[in-house]
Amino acid sequence: MRRLRPLALAAFTAVTVPALLAAPAMADTATFNSPAGPASSTIDHIYRAVLGVTVTIFALVGGFLLYSALRFRARKGDAGVEPPQVHGSTRLELAWTIVPVLVLIALSAYTLDHVNTVAHAPKNAMVVNVEAQQFSFAYTYGANSGVAGKSPSNASTLVVPVHTPVTLDVRSKDVDHDWWVESLGPKIDAIPGQTNSTWFRADHTGTFHGQCAEFCGIGHATMVITVKVVSSSDWSAYTAKLAKA
Repeated sequence: MRRLRPLALAAFTAVTVPALLAAPAMADTATFNSPAGPASSTIDHIYRAVLGVTVTIFALVGGFLLYSALRFRARKGDAGVEPPQVHGSTRLELAWTIVPVLVLIALSAYTLDHVNTVAHAPKNAMVVNVEAQQFSFAYTYGANSGVAGKSPSNASTLVVPVHTPVTLDVRSKDVDHDWWVESLGPKIDAIPGQTNSTWFRADHTGTFHGQCAEFCGIGHATMVITVKVVSSSDWSAYTAKLAKA
């Protein structure tokens, strides 16, 4: 009996510790790649919270099952009789009912508290109209951009200023598409006859790439997205040049 305790403890540790230590690495494979703004960062935080809780539960339950299997397994020389049976435990049944409910309530509250950041753009955000068609996206600047009605000089690249909330009003001319730049925010469907809106804000300059995330035809793989985030001074120069075009 005493010899089995170190073995059971080692087995329990072998299951739980690697799973808990691997959670951050697993999060990197399941969540946003280098979130660059509040919308993508918020989704990343929700993913990590859910993943952390589920991995912890898996490790604890799996470890306990492994421990029980080793600790209470049949051994040579045991009498071939059925062990004493235990029927009913109000405390145990309440515990395994209430604890999961509390976990779900906590995750739901955390998600609802954060999802508002993703769902609603700040007031006075710069508006960009996005029109999808096989197999490209077209952009037209709207309200609060300073160049309303103008399109980017490079039709395939959306240029926006850093630290500026941008609302995207997305629609499609033909079939269903999906505008998604992973580092900036959630994906949004482009549907014929309907306008869907999302938003993002880039917290640093750089060029961000995305892809149409809805299979839309033979040229789907070529329907890429490029967002160039520039400094305030570069944006002023860009809009001045665009206004004269």
